[in-house]
Amino acid sequence: MMKIECPQCKKSFIWTDDMPVTGKCPESDCQWLYDVREQLKSNVEKKTTANRNAVLCPKCGEPVHSRLTVCRNCGNLVIGSRTFEKKQLWLVVVLMLLLISLIARLKGYL
Repeated sequence: MMKIECPQCKKSFIWTDDMPVTGKCPESDCQWLYDVREQLKSNVEKKTTANRNAVLCPKCGEPVHSRLTVCRNCGNLVIGSRTFEKKQLWLVVVLMLLLISLIARLKGYL
């Protein structure tokens, strides 16, 4: 099964395996001739060019929206080319806040 969109009448139809490989658009007014091989090539071309520019999660390989996000598939935090679990992020934030407060107290004593 494959969805084919007619460039002339702008209607789409589903091609099934029992239909001929080449044929006329199912719309009665349209004279466009489809070729499943050409449609398959164009569909594959569209998907590969779209995926070539996609940013992938370093852990699971699924596409993510940006380099600083949470992956919807594995749930890890993606920062650049690294992933972190959410627990690790909270631990780092707490340690940094403790370090900042310790430095602020030491400056107060000096």
